[in-house]
Amino acid sequence: MYEYESAQPTAAAVSREEVTHYTLDNLILMFFVFSVTGWVWEVIYIAFTEGVVANRGMLHGPWLPIYGGGGVLILLLLGRFKQHPAIVFVLATLLCGTMEYMTGIAVEFFFRCRWWDYSTKFMNLNGRICLEGLMLFGISGTAAVCKGGPALQSAIMRIDPKIRKALRIALCTIFIIDLVFSLIFPNMGVGVTYALLK
Repeated sequence: MYEYESAQPTAAAVSREEVTHYTLDNLILMFFVFSVTGWVWEVIYIAFTEGVVANRGMLHGPWLPIYGGGGVLILLLLGRFKQHPAIVFVLATLLCGTMEYMTGIAVEFFFRCRWWDYSTKFMNLNGRICLEGLMLFGISGTAAVCKGGPALQSAIMRIDPKIRKALRIALCTIFIIDLVFSLIFPNMGVGVTYALLK
């Protein structure tokens, strides 16, 4: 007697096949896409809520690395759950909230200043995170894992490899220069920094 073996793939095999695998080269470019997108979002948000057009973030360039780092981490850590958006939403909210809170502590410790302050927001924790921001992180993180990440990787792969390499080198070089300069002379001002700490 021979056991009947189904031609249908198992659920585990299907889930493994459906996980998007990202290369380091593509993740570098995705980091900058997420960083710039986050910067654009915050510039628009601050313009509407505070009436100030400001270059957001500690760095001087048009990027916010906390969005880039958070986006890449979400894709790497939560991609296995992309068939379960509710789980992705909860985990993305927790991951991004923790990252934002810890970054806030680090920035305040080293620079004695706040680059964001949610003290007036509903359900905030020490002004470093708030419910509104966490919900946005959860929604955008879920969108990135379930649709945005794979689509972005597909778009990047359509770019000529030589152009992709040149972009990576140029962006990383400019970013490192901006980072070093900003550690010495951080970007500050109206709509950029908030409470100065004693």
